[in-house]
Amino acid sequence: MFQNKIIFFFLAFTTYAFSQEKKVDTIYVYEEVIVYDTVFIEKPMIKIDKAVFTSENNKKDKLELSQNGKKFQIPVDTLVLITDKKRIEKDKKQSWFFGGKLHLGLASNSLFKKVDAPNPIGLGLGIWTRKELFVPNFSVGIGIDAFYWTSPFSFNASKKDSDLNGYYFTQNKEPKLFQSIESKHFQFQIPIQFYYRIDKFMPSIGGFVSTSSYKSQFLGSSGKLPRTLDETQTFKAEAFQIGYLAEVQYAISKQFSVAVHFSSGKANNLLFTNKENKDQSFKTKNEFTEKKFMLQLVYSL
Repeated sequence: MFQNKIIFFFLAFTTYAFSQEKKVDTIYVYEEVIVYDTVFIEKPMIKIDKAVFTSENNKKDKLELSQNGKKFQIPVDTLVLITDKKRIEKDKKQSWFFGGKLHLGLASNSLFKKVDAPNPIGLGLGIWTRKELFVPNFSVGIGIDAFYWTSPFSFNASKKDSDLNGYYFTQNKEPKLFQSIESKHFQFQIPIQFYYRIDKFMPSIGGFVSTSSYKSQFLGSSGKLPRTLDETQTFKAEAFQIGYLAEVQYAISKQFSVAVHFSSGKANNLLFTNKENKDQSFKTKNEFTEKKFMLQLVYSL
């Protein structure tokens, strides 16, 4: 009987002990994520008292800003300094360029060279425009130039022989005897040029058309009877030239450049017109060439 009580006590104790075994609970922690709309706020530009950019070998570049006694360091990979936002945007978008020119140079005309005339000195003004094509450094341009070629030389046929000496007949069959022509004259030119920029240098080549106007004199009839060559008449002599040119510009600033210019043109004839009577005109087959060497001051807007 006592033995049965011991066995019963042992079973009860064992069952109670094992029934109280502790178990580990698993706790799951969830992160609550709340998505907000992104709001961008544009702040007015802050005033920076001082900005210092430092660059060291094998280290990332840093930009140190100072404001109201406080300093901030910003690591940067690439630093772009913007001095004038409007100017930079204009430069990026600009493909048309405009400006003007001042000319100073010498001309050599084969027609006057034959009568030992000195080379005239020329002054000129011009306007131009050009546009970039295909790549930023390549452009094509057109302009208008006006020159005045000064020279005291006036050829007199009564003193020296030339290709212009002789009689001519106008369209209405009026006879004219050549007397003189002056080398000083006005000239208008339209150049077309192809440019290519290399750093500060900008060479160009192209062609041009020009018209020159000379003053000349002929003996003609005043209309009195008997009809003789008794009157000195003033004629305007015009020459139309086609030629080529070469030029090299060097930029001394953003707006100004200096240039060396050479051009060569050829005229096939001269058209003479009486200044008082436009119906009296005639054309002569006097071919001549004209070469110009000039220095230029170029202004760009």
